[in-house]
Amino acid sequence: MTLWLEEGVYCYVVRSTFLDESGILRPAHSVKNMEIMIDNAQKGLPSCRIERIDKEAAHELIPGLYVPLDLAFHMPQALTVNSQCYLKALYSACQLSAKESPNSGGALKELRLHKKPINRLLDLAGEYDAVIICLGARAAFLPELSGRIPLRTCRGIIAHLKVDDDVRDGYPADSPSILSDAWIAFHGPQDLRVGATWDWNSRNYSRGVSREEGNKAIEELLHRKASAMYPAIKNMTTVTGMSGGLRAVPPLTPQGSLPLLGCVDEFVSGNQTDNKFWLLTGLGSRGLLYHGWVGKLMARAVLSRDEGLIPYELISWKSII
Repeated sequence: MTLWLEEGVYCYVVRSTFLDESGILRPAHSVKNMEIMIDNAQKGLPSCRIERIDKEAAHELIPGLYVPLDLAFHMPQALTVNSQCYLKALYSACQLSAKESPNSGGALKELRLHKKPINRLLDLAGEYDAVIICLGARAAFLPELSGRIPLRTCRGIIAHLKVDDDVRDGYPADSPSILSDAWIAFHGPQDLRVGATWDWNSRNYSRGVSREEGNKAIEELLHRKASAMYPAIKNMTTVTGMSGGLRAVPPLTPQGSLPLLGCVDEFVSGNQTDNKFWLLTGLGSRGLLYHGWVGKLMARAVLSRDEGLIPYELISWKSII
């Protein structure tokens, strides 16, 4: 269970609204992929178990799954998260935390959402002690930051599928999600998501998907990738919708693709001593794992007005622009 605050009313919401705990299954499709996963299985934490299973065991979990090398990796404790629902719950949890945590002087904190159009970031300078820019890929579209942050954009489309009623009885509702060339996320007995496409350098951040774009995505995701690893999916599901988004992809470093953090006063106001404007973007696909840690780093630096509190690896992007 997780605590939810909605319109001033406290209530409990079951975790299954945004979290599936049925695990994840990854078939090995190449020798290189197999070696990487075996290495991960050997070095993984005991609390994050990775089991090596054969085709027969994989078919007990997901009948008909394509397992070409007679080897799959089962992560029974892995979680499948509905990010949209999770973020709504996270915001509500932050509201609750603020309400229950008084300042040192006894005054209550409050978290509010304000929507206000602005022409430039400097329009916010007089209202707030600090401004943290958390716009994902759209941070690169801001006039003050355009061409100044090393982000690549990549549009992705996800297909929403419903398991047909006439096959539901023979369908394992507690199946683990599948990770391969595409991924299939199971969200209960009839709800599936298949993703995702990669359209590099697109600047389309719309959540909506055009008919042409949707048809192209269905051909790639469902007819080519998903059906290759799980052939039954084409005959047991109906497409109910599509959703899109724009990835903010940071540059590759010797440590991997790391988020971009830091003070950006020099780009916004030209004054490098104010410590007023800050950037947090480029979390990438691992952002769900470390967004809390990165958020704490940013909050500590902003409150202290000290960029030096952020690890160098996360601000080193400023030296390559």
